Amino acid sequence: MTETNLFISKATQRNWDKLKNDGDDRLQRRANKSRSQKIITPEGYVMAASLPRFVEDLKAENHPINDLIFSLCAMYVEHNKVSEANRKRFFEEYTHYQRIELSVPRQILKNRQDDWIGFVYQSLTAEGQRILKGLYYTKPMIVNEMLSDIRVLNGERFLDPCCGSGIFLLKVEHANLEQLYGIDNDPLAVMIAKANLMVKFGESSVYPQIYQMDFMRHAASALGDVKFDYIVTNPPWGTEKGHLHTSDIISSKEKASLFFTESFKFLNKNGIQHFLLPSSLMKIKVHADLRRFVTHETRMESLKCYRERFKGVFTDFISLKVSNKPVFGSQNYLVYGANNEVSRKEFMPLEDDFCAIPMLNDRDEAIIGKAERLRHDDLSHSRWALGIITGNNAKVLKDRPQKGMEPIFTGKDIGKYSLKAPSRYIKFNRADFQQCAKEEFYRAKEKLVYKFVSGKLCFTYDDRQRLFLNSANILIPEVDGMSTKTVLAFLNSSLFNFLYTKRFNDLKILKGNLCTLPFPKITAEQDQKLSVLVDRALKGDTLAIDEIDALIYALYNIDSEEIALIMK
Repeated sequence: MTETNLFISKATQRNWDKLKNDGDDRLQRRANKSRSQKIITPEGYVMAASLPRFVEDLKAENHPINDLIFSLCAMYVEHNKVSEANRKRFFEEYTHYQRIELSVPRQILKNRQDDWIGFVYQSLTAEGQRILKGLYYTKPMIVNEMLSDIRVLNGERFLDPCCGSGIFLLKVEHANLEQLYGIDNDPLAVMIAKANLMVKFGESSVYPQIYQMDFMRHAASALGDVKFDYIVTNPPWGTEKGHLHTSDIISSKEKASLFFTESFKFLNKNGIQHFLLPSSLMKIKVHADLRRFVTHETRMESLKCYRERFKGVFTDFISLKVSNKPVFGSQNYLVYGANNEVSRKEFMPLEDDFCAIPMLNDRDEAIIGKAERLRHDDLSHSRWALGIITGNNAKVLKDRPQKGMEPIFTGKDIGKYSLKAPSRYIKFNRADFQQCAKEEFYRAKEKLVYKFVSGKLCFTYDDRQRLFLNSANILIPEVDGMSTKTVLAFLNSSLFNFLYTKRFNDLKILKGNLCTLPFPKITAEQDQKLSVLVDRALKGDTLAIDEIDALIYALYNIDSEEIALIMK
């Protein structure tokens, strides 16, 4: 196996073989980010306005990253109050790095509010290395939210098992240094965390308890019987490559799930564990292993859904807080409150496959209940396909049509009942593409297409056998008693958007989520009427869209007050 092949999956290698490409010109691309040299500056991580300019100056100097980070840590320790014993121990520990003479502005060296060295480290590390090291550090605003109700009392211990440069440890209030523990497998991040804590706790004689190790492999032997009252972190995300970490609980090998279940072993009775996790863990079937663990082994305290994303990361995320308190029978419950926060409530039992659902109040539940009671069919037996993945858009797509080419559309081209004029063209040859559905999907007599990356449902109709890229997905619906255009009417309706967004807090429109939407039984006359209205909407008649909404509300017996709530 070549050096290149060591860094790619078998599926990726198959795609490259199919394209007769060794991959050298593809390693910088989105699908193979672990080799990307792109630099991504973390946004919202520090407050000091002078730091980005300082980072640009460091980039120009091109120092070895190991020696540079050590030198910054050394200067930070030297220019702030740190106990002599700790300062001496720090320099004895890191004699293997070379000190570089640097010009660092005094206001930066005296900045004890920001993890500014962590910011520098992230800003100077290429995207591929950040992915391999898990260098997607958490914004202080989110850290503060996750720590807002934590008070580390005398005798209690706090652990961050994936501490990075120590942002969670820095933000814990009312804790002494001897109560804080951190673990990370990145030696530079560990060094930064130690420097940060030494400066924060000034004259403390306790040396920071930050350990460089692989938590999943060595924590049990290293920590022994030590238990913690609080375990809070943002763990690595993504599937664990290879078989280094085995678990009887997590069959998916998802890193965040593995860290969650392993960390729980170190939680004291009545202790609190709070993790930042990709929202997919609460929704997708393969991650039912974690949901079963949360449901049966923990007491869920809260779950908050975030709409933002880490820069350079596609998925949105949640924070899940559980406790190690007794669970009697089926006593894990959810209630949906303000600010997309989900907390415990009786009378709403969780199943193994519970989902992360944003806030619901009594009126929301009443509307959803009406729709569910009239459920007759759904999209679970419809046909689905992804748009084309060319493998090299810059090479394959053209701005102007050429001989043998045809228009191809993206998710951004799709509006409700509309499709923008073509701006890209392609020669369709399935064998040339990295991934491509069967041609019968693109050439179907009629089909629905929808935006994949979107907070709301956005579908349109195609009966001209047009092509779409993978930012658009294809649906050929099979719903009892409904034409394709009538299904489109429901999917684009205000009611279905309400039902979808209340149930799923995601930046992507997922097939599994769409399959939960409840379609009612309708008459042939109602189907015909909706189809005619869709024809008008496809021609740009906005009044027809209002008429579609009104008819669908009537089918579900949604009254005027409930309509006002939906449209709010």
